Amino acid sequence: MLHTKEERILNTLINAVGERQQILANNLTNVNTEGYVRQDLDFSAVVKDVNSGHKGMDQIVNDAIYTDDGQKASYEKELAEMAENHLKYILLTRINGHIYQHMEEATQAGRAG
Repeated sequence: MLHTKEERILNTLINAVGERQQILANNLTNVNTEGYVRQDLDFSAVVKDVNSGHKGMDQIVNDAIYTDDGQKASYEKELAEMAENHLKYILLTRINGHIYQHMEEATQAGRAG
């Protein structure tokens, strides 16, 4: 795998939505748990930090996780957030697929030419 800046950014974003999905699933699991405080991941903070290039991928994702004090998890909120997060995942993985498709096409054109 190539390790370009764009790939690092894309991989970090894909990992962030994966981590967020796990956090949201945990919130959903604990909807009826007394005293449970929901958590979330601030995707906009990930985007901001990944563009700065000053932190590693794991640190960027960990820094974006926060406790939503005073917010109780609810089925409706968690399911809605999971659906939105899933759309981000689909978009990012499609972008990733297109990148590799273009690389394959360029390789094949180079062999033919």
